[in-house]
Amino acid sequence: MRRLVGFFALVLFLACASSHAQQPQLPTIAPPAGLKVTPLVTETQVSGVPDKVFVLLTAEFAPGSTTGRHIHPGDEYGAVVEGAILTQQAGSEWKTVSAGQSYYIPGGIVHETKNVGDKPARTYNAFVIEKGKPRVIPAQ
Repeated sequence: MRRLVGFFALVLFLACASSHAQQPQLPTIAPPAGLKVTPLVTETQVSGVPDKVFVLLTAEFAPGSTTGRHIHPGDEYGAVVEGAILTQQAGSEWKTVSAGQSYYIPGGIVHETKNVGDKPARTYNAFVIEKGKPRVIPAQ
């Protein structure tokens, strides 16, 4: 768990240190009820990759909350730091991810994450997404 939190702290530090000017944040859809999203690093240019940006955030899931089905225009890397979540990628079974565990969702894959427990869950989520596109795109 400490290694995972330390990794995300290092990523946050490096992203902040390498960004002299913050890129303007793109408009995004409001999170569903029971889901609190807190941006930590928004739209920071990825060195040497002009069409990609880095985003880091925390997500707090109240019991019973869900992200709804959606996609991202790039990869998502997540780590659960409190509680447990269920996540499902299109065509796969639901998977439980508990505190201290991480998960990966490739860009363009329809997925959903939810908290079916009776305690809150909190995640750190890092994204490498296409510049100029919204971070979250709702799916049918």
